[in-house]
Amino acid sequence: MLTKADRLIIRALSENARISWVNLGAEVNLSPSACQRRVESLQASGVIRRFTVDVDPAAVGQAIHAVVQIKVERQDVETARAFRARLSSYAEISGFYKLSGAIDYLIHLHVADIKALSDFLDTRLLALDGVVDASSAIVLAEQKVGYRAA
Repeated sequence: MLTKADRLIIRALSENARISWVNLGAEVNLSPSACQRRVESLQASGVIRRFTVDVDPAAVGQAIHAVVQIKVERQDVETARAFRARLSSYAEISGFYKLSGAIDYLIHLHVADIKALSDFLDTRLLALDGVVDASSAIVLAEQKVGYRAA
């Protein structure tokens, strides 16, 4: 069970994972050493899985962010595993979700331009075994929301 202090720490780290122990302590009203112990405990228990870098795709030449809905035909377990492994291997894909309902997968991808998006969809995504349909939408604006305590 997370304490109020744990939730405050998680919120602060989700906004700035590089915050110093001193500044984190000041923000959540704990000593720096208490914050460090709590963060280490949250990591050990699996609540905090990892710290990452948030790269601006446009700054590295990937100006187009698209969301793609994919429908696949019924697959056996091995074919489904191979499909997910293939998705994971594409550098353009920044994440994907297996869903319940009418859409089987939702994919986030970043590419240089519209032509690169079209080429990726036609030659790579739609060429995968089992893909029945794909529908894409270009993201016009993005608003990230950090961890929110329930």
